[in-house]
Amino acid sequence: MIILIPDLAENTSPDNLHQYVSSCMKNVWLLPVFRKKGSLEKCEILRIKDRDSNQVQYQGLAYIDDDITGEALIKQLNNCHFQGINLKPRVYHSRAATKERRVNLADSNDIAIVNRRRRERRRSNLLIEKIASPVTQSAFSI
Repeated sequence: MIILIPDLAENTSPDNLHQYVSSCMKNVWLLPVFRKKGSLEKCEILRIKDRDSNQVQYQGLAYIDDDITGEALIKQLNNCHFQGINLKPRVYHSRAATKERRVNLADSNDIAIVNRRRRERRRSNLLIEKIASPVTQSAFSI
């Protein structure tokens, strides 16, 4: 599971995010109590720049190897403060242009919503850069 943590501060590094998320994972409780918790694989920062307005936004991605642990971590991180920012984490859904349902349908002319939307849903003017932390063996232990 990938957890999206939007609206991070500009000076947030992937290592800082990894340390904070891994410290919060220690407080995650799962039922049944003796169930093995998943682990935090890695953290990344997305730097998203709008070419038209020159606005920059930073979002964090936390990769968890277990979905149940990921859902519990989202509840744990909700409304926590990290570097002065109130976190609002959620599940990350990756969307690709090849997965667009309206384009890939065999007989898409019969669907009314295809004719209603005249342009692409995704903003094409965004520059997205991934800032990843170096992967080390000590980063995997929680």
